[in-house]
Formats: sequence, structure tokens, C-alpha cells
Amino acid sequence: MSMKKSTIDLQLHMAVKSLAIFQGEINCKIDELIANAKVLKEKEEKNEKTNNLLGTISDNLNKIQELVNQRNNLSKQIEKLEKKEIALMK
Repeated sequence: MSMKKSTIDLQLHMAVKSLAIFQGEINCKIDELIANAKVLKEKEEKNEKTNNLLGTISDNLNKIQELVNQRNNLSKQIEKLEKKEIALMK
């Protein structure tokens, strides 16, 4: 196996691992968002203040959007690495 292919294999492995980490973070943020939405609903039903909770929900949504963008960029990087690897095999 050539050094270049080994390097691409390692980069591909690391990128896929990072992709899994991003997906795990996204899942955690979604779980937090669901939990906060349930608490928000309960507080609204009791006419309690929800400003702080709305801020937390907004922060979670922003973080999810950021993580999804990073995940998408990483997916594109993985596609490029896969194409490089295929080209080296020819």
C-alpha cells in the first residue's frame, strides 16, 4: 500500500470518527431540546415565567444548527477523500 493511500485511509478513518461524534452531540442536543420543550409546556400551563427556558431552547437550536453544518462539511470532506482513494486504486 502506498504512503499516499495510507494517509488518505487514516484521514478517512478520522473523519468518519469525527462524524460519529458530531452525530452523538446532535442527538444529545435534540434530547435536551425535547426535555426543555416539555418543561416549557408545563410552565406555560401553570402560567409561570419561561424567559430563561426560552433562552436555553434558543441556544440549543443554535448549537444544533452549528453541529449540523459541521457534520455536513465533514460529510463532503469524506466524499472527497473517498474519491481520492478510489482514484489511487485505479
